Amino acid sequence: MNRTPVVARVAKALGLTIASLSFLSACDTAPPPPPAVKANVKVLEVAMKEVTPSNDFVGRTEATQDITIKSKVRGNLLKTNFEEGSIVEEGALLFEIDPAQYDAAVKASKALVAQAKAAYDTAVLNFKRGEGLIKDNFISQSDYDNLLSRKLQTAASLQSANAELDNAKLELGYTKIYAPFTGRISRAAVFTGDLISPDQTELADLVQMEPVWVNFQLPEKVLIEAQRAHKSVTTPFKLSDFPVKIKFPDGTMFDEVGKMDFVDNRVDATTGTLAIRAEFPNKEHIIVPGLYVTVIIESPEMQEVMLIPQRAVQEDQQGRYVLTVDKKNMVGRRNVELGQRYGIDWEVEKGLEKGDLVITEGLQKARVGAEVDHEMDTVQPFSDTQS
Repeated sequence: MNRTPVVARVAKALGLTIASLSFLSACDTAPPPPPAVKANVKVLEVAMKEVTPSNDFVGRTEATQDITIKSKVRGNLLKTNFEEGSIVEEGALLFEIDPAQYDAAVKASKALVAQAKAAYDTAVLNFKRGEGLIKDNFISQSDYDNLLSRKLQTAASLQSANAELDNAKLELGYTKIYAPFTGRISRAAVFTGDLISPDQTELADLVQMEPVWVNFQLPEKVLIEAQRAHKSVTTPFKLSDFPVKIKFPDGTMFDEVGKMDFVDNRVDATTGTLAIRAEFPNKEHIIVPGLYVTVIIESPEMQEVMLIPQRAVQEDQQGRYVLTVDKKNMVGRRNVELGQRYGIDWEVEKGLEKGDLVITEGLQKARVGAEVDHEMDTVQPFSDTQS
């Protein structure tokens, strides 16, 4: 038997084994991989800031006086004396109704007054004569009583005639309709020659532009918080101490500051809110009735709160959180409870302490438990350029 092929195969196998061992030995001596590159982030130190606490509500403007002008007498419209849509002053003549029949009624009433006055004067004169005659028994007591009765009757008739004259003059005065207050008037709803019915025909609308009201609703939660805050301060605040500002739908602020002048006496059971009203001067007549605005109520005193930028806050299924950097440059997670917003910043109620370093830039590169390189963020929360 030829053993040469067998020996060759064994030698080949041994060679492969030795080569494998040599390769593994070479792998054991390879250089270690380079260290991982640290992420670069920017951080901001959590600090306390003085702010003016405020709350925002949806409000609607309302005129302090808003009336529909009607006539108290019947007649044809003679003249309209105003420019539609303009501001009319208190006492300005607005409408004139044909006064002919009412002028005639005044003249007739004056004639009746004159007749009643003449009858009364005669009755007084006869009564005075009767007083002298009855003393000397020239007339009977019955005649004297008739003279007294006549005087009293004519006095009553004169008083009634004067009342009729006053009423006629009053109705004549109603033929001219004046503005009861200064305000903006609408388009006239009638035209010259139209027959006006008393207390029925609407002539125009008049709204007072200065001052103006803003109505809004205060939620139950805010109401309870305000009551607690009121008890905690040493000097209780009055309703008028809280300045009220409004923001227009285009985002601009109204220049003038208002004050609350009415708080309802009960919470609406259907909405869970309390009706509040604020009054604004509106000297330039910028606010018009029926406008939706944002009502901003500010606290009368400053408060110190903890603020962080909104860009540092993230949110997942567990809620809102921020990433922090500790003294060993390790990234950590802090769940936070946030309060009001101030410009581009959030108020932190729970979750952070003064002096903590919060990551504001590089959040995508930072991983919880990883080491990072960091530098301080130069943008401070609630700066003048951001608020």
